[in-house]
Amino acid sequence: MTPDFTYKGVFTLSVDRNGTTLTKTVTNDFPVANGTFTYTFDCAELFGSGAFMNGGVVVEFLKTPNGVQLWANGPYWAECNVGATSPEESGYYFWWGDTTGYRRNAQGDGWESVEEGTSFSFDESNCPTLGLEVPELRAQGYIDSTTNLVAAHDAATVQLGAPWRLPTAAEWDELVRNCDTEWTNRNGVCGRLVTGRGAYANRQIFLPAAGYGNSSGLNGLGSYGSYWSSTPSSGSSDYAWSLYFYSGFFNRFSNFRDYGQPVRPLRGFAR
Repeated sequence: MTPDFTYKGVFTLSVDRNGTTLTKTVTNDFPVANGTFTYTFDCAELFGSGAFMNGGVVVEFLKTPNGVQLWANGPYWAECNVGATSPEESGYYFWWGDTTGYRRNAQGDGWESVEEGTSFSFDESNCPTLGLEVPELRAQGYIDSTTNLVAAHDAATVQLGAPWRLPTAAEWDELVRNCDTEWTNRNGVCGRLVTGRGAYANRQIFLPAAGYGNSSGLNGLGSYGSYWSSTPSSGSSDYAWSLYFYSGFFNRFSNFRDYGQPVRPLRGFAR
């Protein structure tokens, strides 16, 4: 399947020649994971012949995933979770309202921060949004007038850049209503294959059964998946809405905000 769009990285190179600064904007595809890498450039090719030496520039960027539209006028769903480089990878895990992200440590017995590598536990003491009612979440700047997380507390927006964001609870409902799903095994990973209908029947995304983080453990890996929305559960100070699924279930579900769950981003208009 050909994706609907492909991100191209854009950055500016600057070189100095006899006290004169020359700049060149470079646009290219970068088949690498998020982070910092070295782009080696040919000065003569970019700036013309002269007394240049080829060199390298360190570039930091966020690689944007491909997007797939699964129904008419619907949003574009990313092919991978935030922090993943393939559809089968779990990616990073977040508590609700978190933008840092965590992954399993090298020993496989706990969690570590993606940014700093420091140890972490998914429990109530490390989740500032736990116990906050909707008015308190709004007053403290976590959610806006639409009752969804603001960009500064949206893991997809912070990790990938706008316009990527978390799905709202209503958008998870639309996915359930507009698509067919099948519990399957893809390259050794269990999860749900989500397929559009009609003219969109050739378009799919795969949601791995990534489980969830609870305290220092990872529960349900390979058995079920639970993906955050940007919407808190109304009438509850401890829960937020998720898409929850296993072999016999695929629907919206409310989960504790201090659980560590993956994020499947989308881009497009909120419903």
